[in-house]
Parts: sequence; structure tokens; C-alpha cells
Amino acid sequence: MQFMNENAFKFSVLMTIYKKEKAEYFDRALESLENQTVLPTQIVIVKDGPLNESLEDVIKIHAKKFRNVYTVISLKQNHGRGYASKIGIKHISNKWFARMDSDDVSSKNRFELQISAINKYNKAYPKLAVIGGQISEFMDDASDTVGYRRVPQEPDRIKEFAAYRSPINNPTVMINKEALLAIGNYSELNVLEDYDLWVRFLSNSYTLINIPDVIVNMRVGNGMYKRRGGMKYLNTYIRQKRIWKGQGIGTNKTVFLSSIAMMGNILFPSSVRKILYQKILHK
Repeated sequence: MQFMNENAFKFSVLMTIYKKEKAEYFDRALESLENQTVLPTQIVIVKDGPLNESLEDVIKIHAKKFRNVYTVISLKQNHGRGYASKIGIKHISNKWFARMDSDDVSSKNRFELQISAINKYNKAYPKLAVIGGQISEFMDDASDTVGYRRVPQEPDRIKEFAAYRSPINNPTVMINKEALLAIGNYSELNVLEDYDLWVRFLSNSYTLINIPDVIVNMRVGNGMYKRRGGMKYLNTYIRQKRIWKGQGIGTNKTVFLSSIAMMGNILFPSSVRKILYQKILHK
């Protein structure tokens, strides 16, 4: 069995997976790719270290069903998403590729909407590098939305927003592979690697655009809010903010204000942080 992609626009999908992910979530994520109104011609999965049997079974089932679509890369040990993504890029066969997290669910017309945007903006923006979109957030049931993360749509607003917060929802993006390689590919940062990528695109005069549509349902849980806490995270955040200011994204004022805001966020317990994100930041 193989995908029937009659669209002239050929694109890939890149996913990374590691052993602590849940097989049922991973299976649902892959199904959401395979049921798109416009289908990818390639899905690259990078196994970031050895996986458990359940995850291996999910890959085998989907790869067997669509033999000519899946490319599976195995890393001997876990390196982190940045490194795994960097390896995955070597196997992407198309000019444009989409990112997909292993526990999220893409809306059925996600790629159709993004390809339409690429075709619409390509001539006006010769250095178009990223097309993202909006996300809804859910805990268990994808139809039970607990919040949204809305980001600016226009290139100028995206650059302004980047001085304070990450301006792109990573699970939603389609990226120009040539542009990514031109700025040095993915970094191997363990935190803030997505934010760093958008800053590097912007500081090299590439264009980033978000469409207004919700195109990915992102799974969230208590672990998400725990990951955003701790002094190690804060120190990394402040260091990166200073680096990004040196790259032309932000000022002394925005570094100070965003660092103070993050400091307050870090001091909150996970339960309070969860409320902050769901009721205020991601309302």
C-alpha cells in the first residue's frame, strides 16, 4: 500500500521518538499524518536510542502499510531531540518538510493549508523559511481543548514577538530544508532549541509566517509544566536571551523584562505554573 499524492507539491515529515513516549499516542500521531487531505511523499522517523517493544511495533505496522513512504533511522543511544533532528535532516528528500511531535494530532487539512500558504507567499518573500500555525492543547481527549497557544501571523510582528517569547509553535511548522542548512541546521541544545532556531532564522533575514488556523492539537500534561521550572532552566534562558540580543533579536530592555517574567514563573510550583499557562498565557 502506498500514499496517493496527486499534488505537485512534494514534501517530507520529520519525527523523532525515544523510549519514554507512549505507543498509543505515537500511533495516533502517525494516523493523523496518514489521513491528511494532502499527503507527504516521505515520513522520516529517527529513533533516538533503543525503543521499547510497543513503540517498535507501532513503527513496523505503519512502515509495512506504507512501504515506500517511511524512512526509519536508528541511533544507538539517546542524544536528545536536537541531535536526532540534525541526523534526520540528512535523510529528507524534499525541499520542504514538516515537523510533527510523536504525541500530537494534526488537523486533517493541516498540510493543505500550509502548502497553500507557501504557494501564496513564496514570490513575495524570496527568503521564506518557515510556515507555522496555531495550536490547541488537550490532556487526554483531542476534542477536549484546555487551551490555545496563539502566535503572530505577519513577519514583522513575529520578529517583535521573538524578543519576548518563542514566536512559532514548533509542532506546526513546515521548514525550507535549504534555509535550515544555510543557518547551520538544528542545534544540540537540550532546552530552548526551537526558540533558538527561530532566532537564527530571523537574524539571518529569513521570513517566518504563521497562518491563523489551528492546525495541530498538542498534548499537554503535568510533565510539561515541571519541565519549565528550575534554576538550570532559568540560567539557560537568561544566557540564551543575551546571545540572541547579540544576534539582533531583542534589546537590554526586552532581555531584562522577559528574564524577570521567567524568574517569577520559575519560582511558582508546578500546580500554579499549570494554571498560569492554561488560564493566561495559553488561554
